[in-house]
Amino acid sequence: MLMIAMMIISIGALMHRAVTYYKHEPWEEYLTLIGNIELNSRRLVELSLANYTNTPNQTNPNILKNNLEKWQTDLLRIYPGREIVLTHNSLGLNYSWFLPKSFSTAKATFTLNIASIGLTGYNFTAVAFLNLTLLDALWYEDNNVGVRLTVKEEGPTLVTNLEEANFVLFQVNGTDRTFSFHRYYDTKTYNSTVYELRYNAGSSKPSAITVKITIVDLRGIKVTGEAVLTVKDA
Repeated sequence: MLMIAMMIISIGALMHRAVTYYKHEPWEEYLTLIGNIELNSRRLVELSLANYTNTPNQTNPNILKNNLEKWQTDLLRIYPGREIVLTHNSLGLNYSWFLPKSFSTAKATFTLNIASIGLTGYNFTAVAFLNLTLLDALWYEDNNVGVRLTVKEEGPTLVTNLEEANFVLFQVNGTDRTFSFHRYYDTKTYNSTVYELRYNAGSSKPSAITVKITIVDLRGIKVTGEAVLTVKDA
């Protein structure tokens, strides 16, 4: 919650500076005001999902609702006299984990009214989404098994900038494994950016493995996927 408070304070300071700068440019001021409210509402949805997915057992489903209500209150404090009303008409937090295709998602639909400038019924939707798909497992001649997966965000847009540190859990058959990290564009099978985690499986090729992987993306959003994968030759 400290992260949320710090972010809202920084958003407020940024928006206040923007209004001061454009005080002699009313249309620029209006566009800046509307744009910042929309942008930072979207960021708050992402941050709420990050907090939700990193809460043990996802036990606080009201994180998004509470944060957006506080955001409305802060807008009135930052802009006294503007008569800003930002309502969220529908919202939700959800996750589906421990599957070959697992995801975390948040969505809020907003209506913005600013009486002081005659703006009514400005609608926008903010979506935060993270998907992890476990693809397959490959056997290499050096006795390594490589587990391959893809990651997508809203769109769905491929996530191509994850690093080794973003993979916070890698288990095979219930045991934590050390791994080497590989990222490349696969043209043979998936035509997609693929992440591959390789571990030493010993001298015998396993026929199948149970894999559990947890990732946390650059926004702090978390997802865990789990699957039984047949091990095939690379």
